[in-house]
Amino acid sequence: MRSSGPDYSVFLRGMLRIIERHGAADTAKYFDASLATTDYYVRECGTWAGKGAERLGLAGQVRREDFMALANNKAPGTDQRITVRLKEDRRTGYDFCFAVPKSVSLYLAETGDKAVEQMILEAFNETMTDVEARMETRVRIGGPDRDRTTGNMVYASFIHTTGRPIEGICDPHWHIHAFTFNATFDPQEKRWKAGQFGNIKADAPFYEAAFNNYLAGKLVAAGYGVRRTDKHFELASVSRELIEKFSKRTRLVEQFIRENHTALYAKARALVKKTGMEFADAFAHVKARLGQGLAKRRPRISLPPRNNLQAGAPR
Repeated sequence: MRSSGPDYSVFLRGMLRIIERHGAADTAKYFDASLATTDYYVRECGTWAGKGAERLGLAGQVRREDFMALANNKAPGTDQRITVRLKEDRRTGYDFCFAVPKSVSLYLAETGDKAVEQMILEAFNETMTDVEARMETRVRIGGPDRDRTTGNMVYASFIHTTGRPIEGICDPHWHIHAFTFNATFDPQEKRWKAGQFGNIKADAPFYEAAFNNYLAGKLVAAGYGVRRTDKHFELASVSRELIEKFSKRTRLVEQFIRENHTALYAKARALVKKTGMEFADAFAHVKARLGQGLAKRRPRISLPPRNNLQAGAPR
């Protein structure tokens, strides 16, 4: 247990979050409540990716029965177990969530620029290729236990354009979930095994920077203006003032968390247990109920005219 106090960072959005999920039942709740059925998440049904997915014959649109087969440690379309070990509360996988800078979300909400959307997808795919190349498994034969690189993963990606509604309002928030299953094929032992994600999680700041760099490079190469910030970058065509308007609520939330963290933790964890949603999402719902006395309903913010936002885009 941390001795320095609560970890508030779990409530805040970064450009890359990696959340561990346990148990087939919990994963089923998460898929049904978040990844597949709600207006918040649905942009498309999801797409299979990864060399491991190819080995299992998975391609194109994600079907619930295939997703749940993997969550239950079975090869889709069969009753065959994938990995040897099977526990009721086994680690089913990790949810990688890549988010673009706020200015990019605001720009896309107003313009629907397909070229920029394609650049985001390319940056995501290139970053996940980097992650997959570092995928490992545990070796427990032929000497001391050690990790070995396998270079293959099984994951399903889902594209979303807004955040969860809080107090009835959805903010622009362009992000991609990559639910990565806890299975990788060991070519030396010629069998499926559980993945070792420890080094990948530890290197999350590197992959976040890689995604950011891939995207910024593509935007600049295509003629979009960008400006550097302390941590990442923003589109030059979206003003700091507009970004700030969409950031004031974040500061209010941070203060509210620090002042009410005990009640928030208890209620959010109860909601996680009931629904299977991730902790940060459960907090958003709890805050919406508990915070009504703290903040008034935020008015909708009008974006600048389309031509102003497109001033930094190539002609």
